[in-house]
Amino acid sequence: MTRYLLDSDTVIGVLRGASAATRLLDDLYCQGDTLCTCAVVIAEVYTGLRPVDVQQGDELLRPMRFLTSAPEIGRQAGLWRYEFARQGLQLSAPDCLIAATAYHHRSTLVTGNTRHFPMTELATLRISWS
Repeated sequence: MTRYLLDSDTVIGVLRGASAATRLLDDLYCQGDTLCTCAVVIAEVYTGLRPVDVQQGDELLRPMRFLTSAPEIGRQAGLWRYEFARQGLQLSAPDCLIAATAYHHRSTLVTGNTRHFPMTELATLRISWS
């Protein structure tokens, strides 16, 4: 059984009815894998939800396993931002926190934005939107 932390773009894709995202989550669920979320993903998702869509967001996110934050997650996120900035790659703090959460909890990150997550030690599953 594998834990999958869904990036915000994946959750938003499901909420918008993207068949690729919905199919992938159905497949993972049917395989017995664990779908996860975290505080940063929840904040990013609800930032873009219209009031009429909040209940749909609740119904999608509520059953997922919540991956907690920890000081080590903040530390790792900061170290990655520093490291990649020195290489000329500006990563956002939210993306680094999502990545560090997945890494800390030994989860695979499901995202369509793999360029936002260049960390080689991070397990990712790329979702294709086409």
